[in-house]
Amino acid sequence: MAHLIALVFDDPFKGEEARAALHRMAEEGLLDIHESVLITRNAEGETTVFQEDSAMRRDQRTGHIAGLIAAAVTGTTPFILAGTLAGRLVGKLMDHGVTSKFVRKLKKEVKPGTSAVVLFGEPDPERRQKIGERLEGFGAKIFESDLPPEVQQEIENEIERQKAA
Repeated sequence: MAHLIALVFDDPFKGEEARAALHRMAEEGLLDIHESVLITRNAEGETTVFQEDSAMRRDQRTGHIAGLIAAAVTGTTPFILAGTLAGRLVGKLMDHGVTSKFVRKLKKEVKPGTSAVVLFGEPDPERRQKIGERLEGFGAKIFESDLPPEVQQEIENEIERQKAA
């Protein structure tokens, strides 16, 4: 089952540093990242969202979930989607209780002067402790949520329908 993981930092630059470290760990084979999104909020409260398309290696249909979560948290539109479709897909995520709770917690934590990395991927329990040890120095608050397969499939199907149209 796919997992959504958010790491929230009390510094607007720590998220970028942690995302780089996570991608290094992925290159070492410690974790499998389908998608990552970096959210930064400066001291004035201005929000910037950096979404990576390069993390989508395994299947082009994946790679939109973290962007939708970032959109729900920040009120921005995901780069890969437009208007009505993005709103419907964010709505589908929010209709599910686990995901809705995850987004509410994340919204509460991403305050001015903070940053967050939202990851979407498959967990590897054997390597989890090693990943956690390497991330300790960043001082992140960690939030995790399962994304039900039916919700993931519904979102991916809707994106594919829109691409075909």
